Amino acid sequence: MPSSKAMLATALAKANTAVQLDNTHSHTFAKKYYQEACVLLSQLDSRAKNERDREKLKAIRQTYMRRIEQLGGSIPEVS
Repeated sequence: MPSSKAMLATALAKANTAVQLDNTHSHTFAKKYYQEACVLLSQLDSRAKNERDREKLKAIRQTYMRRIEQLGGSIPEVS
């Protein structure tokens, strides 16, 4: 299993790609990357060592989930 730091970097890279795609109106692909970022952020949430980190991850994930909803996508299931 990758380190938390590597997972966070991957989640943020996917989110960045999603934003770029969103800005070019490639909404189908943007939703896919937002969803993938949300899944990783959810996994990181369970690994977070303190409440402050958990709250930050949750806030970021909620922002992406709202955008997925705005784009008409389904919210990824949290495992």
